[in-house]
Amino acid sequence: MRLDPQTSSPHPSRMPIPDDKSLREARLAEALRTNLRRRKAAARPSSGGEDRAVAAAEAAPQPYSVARRLDGVGHRDGEQVVLTLEISATYPAPGSNEVCCAVRLVGDGGQFDSDHGKAAFGLDGLQALKRAIELAQVALDLASTTHELRWPDGRPYDLSAPI
Repeated sequence: MRLDPQTSSPHPSRMPIPDDKSLREARLAEALRTNLRRRKAAARPSSGGEDRAVAAAEAAPQPYSVARRLDGVGHRDGEQVVLTLEISATYPAPGSNEVCCAVRLVGDGGQFDSDHGKAAFGLDGLQALKRAIELAQVALDLASTTHELRWPDGRPYDLSAPI
């Protein structure tokens, strides 16, 4: 090992990097929690909270479009389910000048697994759709807390990759 001439200590670039699996997993879990908090904040309606998002979703045009299908394996019981992420067409927000786009995740039993899901809001259809995609990521992040997510061919689903 080479010594740094100024400090007589090992050169920092030559120090071995510890490979602790539990430390890596803890850092990954914290990164996922941070991403979830950021995505929730980005997808949050401009005012009125979650009740407004649920109420606005009831006005969404049916049927929703299937955006993605994944397999989920329950963390507790190992039960396998098909998770279907669905997004509505954009539509005028009830009682405001905004535009909405609703998202639901069918199959996981979570807060997005309802007849209408939740709506994302925007000043126009494009902004509403962008926020709906962010909201879809939140739905998948939340589903990952109860299910291991996999693509239909069995490959693990990467939550860190953008939709």
